This record gives sequence, C-alpha cells and structure tokens, in this order.
Amino acid sequence: MIILQITLICLFPYLAKKISKNTVAWLSPVVLCYTLGIILANLSFFRINEQIANYFTQGTILLAIPFLLYATDLSSWLKDFKSMVLAFLLCVVAGIIGTCFAGWYFKDTIPQAWLVAGMIAAIFSGGIPNMQAVGMALEAESNTIVLLNAADIFIGGMYLLFLTSLASKLLSLFLGNYQDSNLQMSNNNLLNSKNISFKNFIQGLGIALLIIGVSLGASFLFFGHLAATFIILSLTTLSIIASRFSFTQRLDGTFEVGDYLLLMFCVAVGMLANFANILENGLDLIMFMAVAWGITVSLHWLLCFFFKIDKDTTLIASTAAIYGPVFIGQIASTIDNRRLVFPGIALGLLGIALGNYVGISVAWLMRL
Repeated sequence: MIILQITLICLFPYLAKKISKNTVAWLSPVVLCYTLGIILANLSFFRINEQIANYFTQGTILLAIPFLLYATDLSSWLKDFKSMVLAFLLCVVAGIIGTCFAGWYFKDTIPQAWLVAGMIAAIFSGGIPNMQAVGMALEAESNTIVLLNAADIFIGGMYLLFLTSLASKLLSLFLGNYQDSNLQMSNNNLLNSKNISFKNFIQGLGIALLIIGVSLGASFLFFGHLAATFIILSLTTLSIIASRFSFTQRLDGTFEVGDYLLLMFCVAVGMLANFANILENGLDLIMFMAVAWGITVSLHWLLCFFFKIDKDTTLIASTAAIYGPVFIGQIASTIDNRRLVFPGIALGLLGIALGNYVGISVAWLMRL
C-alpha cells in the first residue's frame, strides 16, 4: 500500500494535467489532485501512511520554492501592475488583521492560538504551501498541521466554489468593471508551458539542493541545530537572490517543475484530510479558520472599494494571495478576462516568497 501511495503522489499529477485538458475548465489539475487525496484519505479500505504523506508535503515545499522563483523578475512585475499589486497587498493586510482578530478571540479556547494565527496568515499571503512551510518553521505539532490542512481544504474549497460561481456578480454591485490598460504581454514566459531538458532539470535541482544545504548548514553554524524558522526564511531569501542571476533565469521549464511539485503536494496534503478526524478533533480550528477567512475576504473587498479597484482585479488578486498561482487560470476563465492571468501568476509567486515572512511575523506578534 505504501508503494501505491508513493506512486500516486508522484505520477497522478501528470495524469491530472492530461485529464484537465479534455474536461471542463473548473476541473483543474489542482482540483483533481486534491480530490484524489481526499477520497483516499476517507476510504476505510485504503490505509494512508501519514508519515509518508508528511514527508512529501514537506519535501515538495522545500524543492518547489526555488524552482518556482528561478525565472521570476518580481521587481519588474511590481512596477508594471500597480493596481494589481495594491489589491494583492490589501488582501495580505486584510489577512493579517483577520487572523490577528481570530487569534485574540480564540486565545482562551485553542492551545497555541498564536501559532495557528501565523499559519493561517500565511494562507492569505500565498496559499496552503506557505501554511505548511510556516508550520514547519514554527515546529507545530504534526496533528495541528494535519487538522489545519483539512480545515483549509474545507473552508477554502467553499470559497473557491463561490469564486467560480457568484463572486463576480456580487462584486459588480459595488466595484467597477475592469478597464483594459493595454499592457504588453509579449514577454510573458509563464503562460506558455515549456518542457524542461534533463540538463536544465539537473542544474535546477543542483541549485535547489545547494540552497537547501546552505540553509541547513547556516542553521547549524548559527544555532547549533536545525532551527526550522531560520531554514524556511533562509531558503526563501536565497531562492529570491538566485532568481536575480542570469544563469538561473535561463533554465527554461523550472516553473513547470515547481508547478508539478505543488501538484504532488496537493495529492499528499489531500491524503491528510481525514474529515472524520477533523469533525472529532478540529471543530475549533474550523471556526477559527471561518472567522479569519470571513473577516479577511470582507475587509479586502471593502478596502478595494475604498481604493476604487475593479472587480476583476480584486478577484484575481484575492485568488493569487489565498491560493497562489495554481488557480489563476481557472478564475480568469470564469470571469472571462485572460489578460490578468500573467500578473495573477506573478503575484501568486510573490505570495510564495512573501507568505513565509508574513506568517512567522504574525505568529511572533501574536505570541507577544
């Protein structure tokens, strides 16, 4: 059963990509990977090895961060898409406020509410991979990470359903329509899928392992042990630095490798979403998540209204902040505005880089 579990985590993302191309738009590879993992986690006859699933969730995040950031030029994107960046940052700010309020409200009922607040704040700055990374950095108990993953899939799944159905019509009641800014997209190298050569893959993997090794070594040098918080922040920072060098930017297809690693993460984290377990042990966490999510989304919409940001930009920025780059294409298709796919993916990558800092900072603040 363990061999079958590992095989599904490694190979199903490839099948999910193939299936997604021949089905309806909302059935994205991410949805398929999450769905498979969740179904297997809740089947009584399929015994999930949680340790294996945890190894994959942690390992794929450590490798995905460098691969996703190699070919990015965050500085130029920040200049080109100012309204989108503003909407994204407003969502991050709303997420910080929402999770801090929830952390304060549940401080007497949920153990280590400060840690939970930090992990959930990371969701609103880049998605569930950031929550996993922050949980690792703060040395959260494995059961807490598992329950929060399941709660996020439950609450986040409902919000995603809302985004793909009623959100655009609702926001049109008080937010303006998108105005074409005639931005040039000719240099977009993320929308066109690229096959990575074996040579480029080995080079990219070598750089990623070097970054991870340096982070681990620096942790031993400065702290004498594996300091998880330092390792995650160091890994993120070194990956951003590496993205500035031309030899990493020339590695075609690294984004696709990072994207595939995230799909593997989705399968593995779905395998940890045992809903019987969360209904029995995690109802407080579902309530925490629901309060933080409700405040974040409502406050984000209110701020976008105040700053006169249109509904399409608001929806794409919200998707980038909460789900990362993986659902941008799906939401852009839903609102029939594919011009926002590229800046949405760019900001999703920015969230992956930013979320670890935000989540850890919120946790430290709440602990005080």
